[in-house]
Amino acid sequence: MATKLAALVVLAAFLAGPAACKGAIMCFNGWLRLPTYNQSFGFRPKKTKSVRNSSIPFGPGLGHGYYDNRWSRLYCPRAEGIVRGAVRDAVAAYPGIGAGLIRLFFHDCFVRGCDASVLLTTTNSNNSDTEREGLPNKNSLRRFEVIDAAKAAIEAACPGKVSYANIVAFAARDASYFLSNRRINIRMPGGCYDGRESFANKTDQLPGPFSNVTELQASFVAKGLTSDEMVTLSGAHTIGRARCMFFSSRFSEMDPTFAAKLRTSATATTTPM
Repeated sequence: MATKLAALVVLAAFLAGPAACKGAIMCFNGWLRLPTYNQSFGFRPKKTKSVRNSSIPFGPGLGHGYYDNRWSRLYCPRAEGIVRGAVRDAVAAYPGIGAGLIRLFFHDCFVRGCDASVLLTTTNSNNSDTEREGLPNKNSLRRFEVIDAAKAAIEAACPGKVSYANIVAFAARDASYFLSNRRINIRMPGGCYDGRESFANKTDQLPGPFSNVTELQASFVAKGLTSDEMVTLSGAHTIGRARCMFFSSRFSEMDPTFAAKLRTSATATTTPM
């Protein structure tokens, strides 16, 4: 677990805020269960299938420089460099991409471990209601294309050697590296295997933007994280953008000058990390 905590230091997700689940809109662990749009029938509630599936523990065997051992069948010394190059090029084109990669890693790790299950669209169980379709992720998670570009380049250099799970982790690390002007350089361990199962209803573990402090603490305690670690992880919200709907209810609680600035910004279209 300690290894996972070191990796999670670079992560981000939408956290904090007063509870705001009233009326016909139901709560989803601090997320508003908003209606989804269907072109044929208009707005209707999103339904998720209940699947019984126990959590997968974060396994042993991780290590730094995991792909650098020339005696290993997974030897791929260029792996981390290739990922860093892909992230560097993407962030140079648009810095907001870095925040999206950090958030992608957090949403992967917080649900069933750092196994890239958040990338799946179909699973071994042949279900399509994967984590990508879960309320906190659907039409919200971004930057899959950077992961795909890094994976394609690695496959060209070392076919079948590097898992998606490690690419997602390395990309988040490298995003924090470039966004901090190369001041943050975390030693990210490698060796994660890709998951083969993914379920939308499992994303209710993710802390939501309308969770209160007690709910947030409970979410992190369930993952073995302390309140101090929760605050540290939440600090990643100093980068990226958020949808106005997630913070507009708190304008009255903010500094008036800052609130006025946010109100002006909220009139324009904004995108999440």
